[in-house]
Amino acid sequence: MGASLSQLTGRRGFTLLEILTAMAVIVIIMTMLAMGVGGLLPLSKSKQAHTDLVHVQQALEAYRIKFGEYPKKVSVGGSTPSMEVILFNALAGSLAPNGTLGNYPTMMDRTALEFSNSSFPVVGGSPSLVANQILDPWGNPFVYRYDPDDSSWENFNYVLFSAGPDAAFTDVDSKGQASEAAAYNDDNIYAE
Repeated sequence: MGASLSQLTGRRGFTLLEILTAMAVIVIIMTMLAMGVGGLLPLSKSKQAHTDLVHVQQALEAYRIKFGEYPKKVSVGGSTPSMEVILFNALAGSLAPNGTLGNYPTMMDRTALEFSNSSFPVVGGSPSLVANQILDPWGNPFVYRYDPDDSSWENFNYVLFSAGPDAAFTDVDSKGQASEAAAYNDDNIYAE
């Protein structure tokens, strides 16, 4: 009489119940990991927004050192672009604080930030206003306000922030003060 293979090797196979139990444990662990990573995604975008704000602030300080003031609300070629377009063009090297278009030094690191499109001023080309904006991690333009020429503006600095994941915010008032009172401003991330 011959012995079976499992008797000769001293091994036995896994039962169906053991295999199903192991698979159930793996599914539970994978579900917990997926839920945990999903919960971290908003936190990582908030951290990225803070990092992006620091990059923009550094570029704004370089601009102020170069021109003596921050980019401000100006008329360019008869039109008044949004402050976000002014911010982009000033830091991209095409706009001086008085609204003069030119070929100025670029103040921002293009690889560190996201933009609404791929249009940038052509270095050495004919100066023109480019319709572009610096985006936060949620794909919305960073909000920038600075209007020292307005007599009601009382803020000695600019206001720069991300409107957060909901992109809703109360705009800066005429005195240059950010409003954090509205409930939808709770997720705004302000430059410090």
